[in-house]
Amino acid sequence: MKNILFLAGIIILLASCSKTSSNYNTIANPAYFRVFNSLTYDPSIPTKDQPHPFLTMIIDPEFDKSGEVTGGKVVGDFLDRRGPFAAPFPVGNPDYKNKEYPGNSKVLVGPILNGINLSSWAQIPPGKHRMVFYVRPVNSTPFFDLNYRDRQTIMVDSTVDLSSGEVYTMEVLQKSTSEHPPIPVELYVRTEQFTKTPFNDTLLYVNFYNLGAVGYATANPGTRDYSFYTFGSNTSTAFGDTMNITYSLYKDDIPYPFNISSNVGTTLIPGYNVLWLGTLVRSHSDKTAPYYSIPLFAAPDTTGGILSTQWELFVLTAPGYAPVNGPQPFPGIGPVLANPSYQVIGCSNFANDGKYSSNNAPTAGDNYEYLASTWLPNLINYTASGTHKQQSFATISSIEIINGFVYMMSVQRTYPPPVN
Repeated sequence: MKNILFLAGIIILLASCSKTSSNYNTIANPAYFRVFNSLTYDPSIPTKDQPHPFLTMIIDPEFDKSGEVTGGKVVGDFLDRRGPFAAPFPVGNPDYKNKEYPGNSKVLVGPILNGINLSSWAQIPPGKHRMVFYVRPVNSTPFFDLNYRDRQTIMVDSTVDLSSGEVYTMEVLQKSTSEHPPIPVELYVRTEQFTKTPFNDTLLYVNFYNLGAVGYATANPGTRDYSFYTFGSNTSTAFGDTMNITYSLYKDDIPYPFNISSNVGTTLIPGYNVLWLGTLVRSHSDKTAPYYSIPLFAAPDTTGGILSTQWELFVLTAPGYAPVNGPQPFPGIGPVLANPSYQVIGCSNFANDGKYSSNNAPTAGDNYEYLASTWLPNLINYTASGTHKQQSFATISSIEIINGFVYMMSVQRTYPPPVN
């Protein structure tokens, strides 16, 4: 019996000596954080010697006497470049690659805080933390099982000071353009305000960030080839460093539930054509951008506030440029010729309400290339609620422009669950 107890004790001791620990039983007064790998470069002649943007995040790393990393308080492995849409709830990955942290990692996540679902943010003890991002090979081998030489390249090494109860969005970003490796990279940290801001349930809220690298727009002044418009995506040409934002609202012709073979609607909603929102300046400042509000039901409603069938078009123009009034902000094939002087972002159910895939996006019909340069999901969330099989709910979203890509991150306010 004593031998059995002794053996059980050894097993428990060995189990407690694992290399990594990303689970906390409880965290007193936690902060909340969400991490994206927002590096956008692809292997090319200028970047052929740059490490591939596939990362392992280690928070508060631990080292042996030789200086080799052996573990950490939190480990986020297989951190691939982010997807076009970051949903307000964890979404499973089709393979070993993670589009964000925590993603579907089995860690403590945030609660519903002031009506906002924080299940896409991980909990972490408040205070100072060292965050190190290692470059790793693109394979399914866990970081600490890799060969020694594959665990030596540090992409970012930064210290953050996190406050209890605060919500943080963190991104690994390219800092500036460079013709010679290594490309300058940094950790960007933003303290979100959506859990502290009063929001109206009948309004959509969106803010904008241009987190592009210094000098990117100047180095990439041209338009992209028309073939890029065969399928809608979040891939774009460069945005200017300073751009004015206006928006228009359209009535959607896509039936509900969605039929992705349908064309997006091109009928302007009266009174919502090229309305001013504000000015966007490229910056890596940690300040939160202001939220703009847009009606959830701009068109005449025949459903009693149940289903809104509209979508949003955002037109960004450099000072001295302006869109025209009418269904097409730039007549002809304007968005096909988009460049740092102007860009057009469509947020429609053409992007399939968050199920968007830049690799397998549906065509948008004959009109889409005349309306938008890039596409993202609708700012409206459509889901079953109460006795309704489909109901419209407003989201709180951030649209981020990062070099030649446009991304959306949304958070969801609570709503009644469906009734069987």
